[in-house]
Amino acid sequence: MIEVYQKCYLGIQYWINPIFMKTNKLFSHSLLALLLLASVATQAQNAADLSAFLAAGKQDASNLIAAYTAPVVKATSFGLTGGWYHTAKTHKKLGIDFGVTLNAVFTPTSDNYFQPKSFLSSSTTFVNTTNPGSQNAPTIVGPKESTNYIFSYNPGNGLGTQTATVQGPQGLDLKGTIGSSVIPVPMVQLGIGTIKNTDLKIRLVPTINNSGTSISMFGVGLLHDVKQYFPGIKLLPFDLSILAGYNSFKGVTSLVSSGNLVRPDSPDGKVTYTLNSWVGQILISKKVAVLTFYAGVGYGSVATKVNVTGTYTIKAAPAGSFPITDPVSINFTNSSPKLTAGMRLKLGPIYLNGDYTVQTYSSVSIGMGVSVR
Repeated sequence: MIEVYQKCYLGIQYWINPIFMKTNKLFSHSLLALLLLASVATQAQNAADLSAFLAAGKQDASNLIAAYTAPVVKATSFGLTGGWYHTAKTHKKLGIDFGVTLNAVFTPTSDNYFQPKSFLSSSTTFVNTTNPGSQNAPTIVGPKESTNYIFSYNPGNGLGTQTATVQGPQGLDLKGTIGSSVIPVPMVQLGIGTIKNTDLKIRLVPTINNSGTSISMFGVGLLHDVKQYFPGIKLLPFDLSILAGYNSFKGVTSLVSSGNLVRPDSPDGKVTYTLNSWVGQILISKKVAVLTFYAGVGYGSVATKVNVTGTYTIKAAPAGSFPITDPVSINFTNSSPKLTAGMRLKLGPIYLNGDYTVQTYSSVSIGMGVSVR
C-alpha cells in the first residue's frame, strides 16, 4: 500500500528476526494503521468499520474510538521516537549516512481488550457475541472477536430517543497473524555532517496518495558532539553526544460512503490525523574494530490529533435516520523516559545495527545503510 516503505522493509527483511519476516501483510498497512480510524474497513480480516461507532453520538463515539485505537497510537508514538542513531560519533563536514530502520514496538497483553461500559455516557447495551459472558471488546491489537452495540440516546431535533444497532470492529489479532504483538514502524533517514561536529538528520516522505488516503512525513534532528567541550575527556577513546529530534506524520483518509451496510453514509466525510514527536537523548558509543557499541538515555514524547469531519447519516429507529456533523475530535499525549543499548557492525561503508529500548512500550530496532566519513 505504501510502496516506498514496503521496498525499504523488503531490503532489510533478510537480516531481521523471523518474527518480523511474518509481518508483510500487516506492514503493508502499517502506516495507515497508525490510528486505523478509517482504514480498518480496508483490512480483509475486519468485519466492521470504526465509523460504525459514530452511531453512538459524538461524545461516546470519540470515547470508543479512542479506547479501541489507544494501543496502536501509543505503540506508533514510541516507534516514531526511535531509530535516530547507531553511534554517538558525528560525521566530518559533508560526511553522510543513509539508512532504513524498522522499529518493532511491543504491546502488552493487557491492551488486547477494553471495557466499553467504562467509556459510554449513554444508555448502551453491549454484547460480546463471540464470548457472550464477557464485558470486554477487542482493541485494534486484540483478537478477532465479534461484538454488537445497541445505542440508545436522544440526538435532539425533536426526534426523541433513537436506537441504533451496529457491529463493532474486530481486532487484528496480531498474536495469531504474525506470532507476536508488535507494531512495526519503518523509517528512512539521511544524515549530513555540518559544522562544529554536528550532524543534521532528515526524515522525509513526500505526499503519497493511495486508495483515498494521503500521507506525508517530515522529521529533523541534530546530533552534536559534546566531548569537545571537556578538555579532561576530549582524548578518551569513546564518543559522547546529545541528540534532539522532531518528527511529524500527517494523513487524511476519505470516509465518503453511500449505501454501505456497515459504514454510515457520508458525502464529505474524512479523518485527519497528525502525530508530532520529540525526543532528546544523551548518547555514548565505543568502537572496537568493526563493531560499535552504543547506548542512550533520555525522553520521548508524542502529541496526536485526530479529527473525523463531515456529515454522516446514522441509521436508527424509529426515526429511520438522522445526521451528525464533525463527530469526533481526539487528542492523545504519550511520553516516556528512554533507555537504549545496541550494537552496529560496519564493513566498509555498509552498516547493520540493532538495539533495544526500554520505555513504556519497549521496542527493538533493526537497521541497515551506508555511512561515509
